[in-house]
Amino acid sequence: MLLYKLLNNFDENVPTKIVGRRKLRTSKRPLYDDYDDYDVYIQIGEGNDLEIFKAHSDVLRGRSAYFDTALSPNWAKKEGNVFIFKKPNIRPDVFRIILLFIYNTIIDLDENAKDICELLIAADEINLNELIEYIHENITDLSYKNMISFFNALNNFTMYHQEIENIKEYVKKYIIKNAFRIFNNFDSLHSNYSLFLELENDCLLSLIQNDDFRMDEIEIWNNLIKWAIAKNPTVSSYISIWNSKEIEIFKKTIQQFIPHIRFFQIPPDDYYDNVHPLSALLPEKLEKDINLYFIDPEIPISSKISQPRILIDSLIIKMDHIYQIAHWIDDKLGKKSHSLKNLQYDFNLLLRGSRDGFGLEPFKEKCYNKGATIVIIKLKDKDGRIIGGYNPLNWSGSDDYLSTYGSFIFSFQSIIDSSTTILSRIRNERSAIYDSKDDKLGFGRDLRIFNRTCVFTNYERKIITPRTFNVEDYEVFEVERI
Repeated sequence: MLLYKLLNNFDENVPTKIVGRRKLRTSKRPLYDDYDDYDVYIQIGEGNDLEIFKAHSDVLRGRSAYFDTALSPNWAKKEGNVFIFKKPNIRPDVFRIILLFIYNTIIDLDENAKDICELLIAADEINLNELIEYIHENITDLSYKNMISFFNALNNFTMYHQEIENIKEYVKKYIIKNAFRIFNNFDSLHSNYSLFLELENDCLLSLIQNDDFRMDEIEIWNNLIKWAIAKNPTVSSYISIWNSKEIEIFKKTIQQFIPHIRFFQIPPDDYYDNVHPLSALLPEKLEKDINLYFIDPEIPISSKISQPRILIDSLIIKMDHIYQIAHWIDDKLGKKSHSLKNLQYDFNLLLRGSRDGFGLEPFKEKCYNKGATIVIIKLKDKDGRIIGGYNPLNWSGSDDYLSTYGSFIFSFQSIIDSSTTILSRIRNERSAIYDSKDDKLGFGRDLRIFNRTCVFTNYERKIITPRTFNVEDYEVFEVERI
């Protein structure tokens, strides 16, 4: 169960405060259960699932434009001094959360996707936009299991509120970004049951269609096969013994996914090990074109060759560079990250010079206090060389040297070939990072980002000659361990 502290109590006579994206109002009124002068009876639900809630009209009208209209003299029904109001289309459990939200500083959100979706719909209907926004801001606190259930539920009803549409898109992007972790997360009660198998057809399709789906293509294929087997319990999980009927069932299950699998981006060895044994599931023309392409990429074929997925938001480096950098970060631990499958870090773009500016101010605004970062610089030269550095500490403008054994600087002598590298680790850890508040900021004197110099001093090797360089573009990434 998640305990969320949301809003301060409301009073119309005190000023509004701004906290994040939410507009909050303070109040002198006590918590909901502390008062007995209720003047609104709200009948929620219907039949056996009917419950009457008591509330105060001034609070409801002050917090919701919907209630402001519904409880106005022109609309409201009164019996004596009490407003009578009915909402049969909201379940009591959902309205109870809403009422607590309206009154108190605390509400309980059970980790139940169905309740959260109903809460979103009800909050939309009664104009509680602050609650919708809060759920948006905190939805990633859900477990992976509930995130998948929530994504399924979001796709099962029509929504008209823009903020709800934003939440749906946000959840999809979150799953896409964390695809490998989610697709390899297992149900705690069933250790061999991957949680992604709960994804409904349209949800899985919407993920695979994305250019930035964070998974190697062969892993997408293998997981699609696992998912399809789970959706067809009558089909044997032993693929080698399928009969023609089982092949047709399976073919029908995955046929709408086939156009979105980028078979031409799968390494040939992986293709022949994992896809070719199931070639009966592919259109005949597609299978023929794949085989021709692997023999000679220059042979004309009619099938569309989709571009590789965008696994890193960079105009400078490719995933091979990322795998190499991740290996360098983990080198002290003897680990090696050589594919997306075992990559232990997220690289989140914070700044791009050509987009955000090349000066110190954009760097301060976007890169200070972000934890570990990697700086990538594309040089303006005929070879398109790349240089950069890894800082495991915070940039903060302390105007002092920061001590660490974890930093390093590097160069890729070719923008295409990530194997042409120079790695230079720190020798004098006390001068590893110069957290300057001016243009001397950088990796000691060995790589200064803004005055564009490399003076071989505190690191093991010189990464470029001469000592000065010109910049075509540069990027800074936040590095988060998964």
